[in-house]
Amino acid sequence: MPRAVPLLLAALTLAAALVIARSVPLIDPDEGRNAEVAAEMSRSGDWVVPALAGMPYLDKPPALFWAAALAIRGFGRTAWAVRLPAALAAAATMALLCGLARRREDDAFALRCGLLLLAAPLFLMLSAYVIFDMPLTLCVTLVWTGLVDELESGATARGRLLMFAGVGAGLLVKGPVMLAWAAGGSAAAALISRSRAPLRWLAWWPGWVLALAVAGGWFALACRRHPEYPHYAFLEESLERLSAGSFHRDQPPWFVPAVLLGGGLPWSLATPWSRRLGAASRVALGFVAFAAVFFTLSHSKLVTYLLPAFPPLAWIAGEAWTRAGAAARATTLLAILYALLGVACGVAAAYLNASRAPVAPAGVALGLAIGLALTALATGIVARRAPRAGFAMNLAFTPLLLVIGHPVIAGYAAANSGAPLAAAITQTLPPGAPIRYEGCYSPGTEFLLGRHSQLVSDAGHETTSNYQARYRRMLLARGQWTPVAATAAGPAQGVVRPARDPRPAPAGGVQFHADRRFVAYRGAFAGAAAEP
Repeated sequence: MPRAVPLLLAALTLAAALVIARSVPLIDPDEGRNAEVAAEMSRSGDWVVPALAGMPYLDKPPALFWAAALAIRGFGRTAWAVRLPAALAAAATMALLCGLARRREDDAFALRCGLLLLAAPLFLMLSAYVIFDMPLTLCVTLVWTGLVDELESGATARGRLLMFAGVGAGLLVKGPVMLAWAAGGSAAAALISRSRAPLRWLAWWPGWVLALAVAGGWFALACRRHPEYPHYAFLEESLERLSAGSFHRDQPPWFVPAVLLGGGLPWSLATPWSRRLGAASRVALGFVAFAAVFFTLSHSKLVTYLLPAFPPLAWIAGEAWTRAGAAARATTLLAILYALLGVACGVAAAYLNASRAPVAPAGVALGLAIGLALTALATGIVARRAPRAGFAMNLAFTPLLLVIGHPVIAGYAAANSGAPLAAAITQTLPPGAPIRYEGCYSPGTEFLLGRHSQLVSDAGHETTSNYQARYRRMLLARGQWTPVAATAAGPAQGVVRPARDPRPAPAGGVQFHADRRFVAYRGAFAGAAAEP
């Protein structure tokens, strides 16, 4: 089978992502919010302007919501269904990476690059996460792998059409940042290669016609209904994120290196990196370098923003591991690294136990310490007897982390999910009973219940939508604002408040649920009963 390795690794990626998708609930606010937007799109049939809590939600373009809404229609309103687009994007990214590696080198190199990418904790964990960065990673990978093919084999209309299709799709996934990845990554590759060749594809005007046609049609329809959208999309959502700290996502200078190292443990530290790079690796390094510089300078940084840098980073690492002598030394270094990580986990277990932390974190830390110690021993033996096989020991860390750490991961997800509240409402209140949120909101709960509940709020910040908060007056004027003032609250059979709300229980209310985020009461609550 000529494409066996890319297909095998793509299938393995998809299977691993779906296992993760089924093992933990949706996490608020990001996953719950994006899932609820997709569910509202599926219910309303409005495929132009996404909505959240019944209000327009133009914080991001609609491509992820389209895919998740289709998954909901095909597989039902479940967590794994809305996570399916991310899982498929991860599998397609893997297929592109391994396909390029096989064309440029051989099956062994394709297997090496693919396994390194799959072993990166950040890539695997985000392969089942309802956010925009994995689909964006697919679009960026389509661009840089296409650029490598063009530089190695010559430009073709088909190859460039695919690259610009990736640009257009990326614009529909996450907006103008896709242009930065495409142009910035190519410019950095040109600087590293000391050649203008990586920039030539950007001057191909038929491609820009395709990219703008893909994204421009939706953009025109959205602007027709919301004329303020260009100002929000280009100035507030894009330029302001980069140049100002108003989104409160600024990070220290070491943030980007820490993410690149931590997201690819252990191979990010153990790989025998070299300055001697092939032509393809110089292109890949260009996209990694762009990410490092761009997001270091940006005033808006999240761990997930760096995800598109990991496929090219895995390519460079795969090339480095082909050097036999360097790989032997790297395996010894890997054994030492596992030992150090094991000691760190052992210290953490002792600290958690002494501080009387919950049993699960302490037990997980101890389990990781034991697992890493055994892995360090095995890696040390391999380093002495079969150094070429030492590469395989890179693959042990992420499975250990996910299997042994599952109780903590699942506990964190449950503590930040709307699933417990949704389950309590389903078990306690009659179907369709009116629910009222007072000063809080759980999109994950709304998604699981498949309904709209009333939100009592002065400014609507509880939806965590920057667009809705900033254009509140405009939405009010259009009759598109759904939160109500306390004096306009309608009758309800359930009231949900923040867990730290200092007010006493509503009159006649009986508490039926409480967790770290919410407290919920049942009763017959009259309209306009919420306290300001």
